[in-house]
Amino acid sequence: MSRRSDYPEPRQYRTRPIPVDGARGRHSRRAPSRSGSAIRGLSGALAVGSLVLALVLVGVQFWATGEGQEGPGLPAVISQLVTAVAAVAAQAVADRRRDLVGGLATLGVFVLVFGSLWFWWWA
Repeated sequence: MSRRSDYPEPRQYRTRPIPVDGARGRHSRRAPSRSGSAIRGLSGALAVGSLVLALVLVGVQFWATGEGQEGPGLPAVISQLVTAVAAVAAQAVADRRRDLVGGLATLGVFVLVFGSLWFWWWA
């Protein structure tokens, strides 16, 4: 007795096969370039660094409030948190897309992180 006869016939679905002829669709198996991977890696490090900075600011704000001090201030803490979450979300898009949208998301991470650092720390 064969094992194949024990199972029912598989269902047939109307699906389109993924093109293998070098199509540049969303699901193409094109390997990312080294420069693209390096830039996405750098933007990912900046996004996570921004998130770590925001979490440190939250901790410092709670500590300073407990000690009766002013701390960094609620606007700085909230804006840093919002910027960090937006940067991580943009990085998630950049990691999943290899097209123009992914490139713009990577650029958005750089703009968000450096804009936040410039506005709240250097200016």
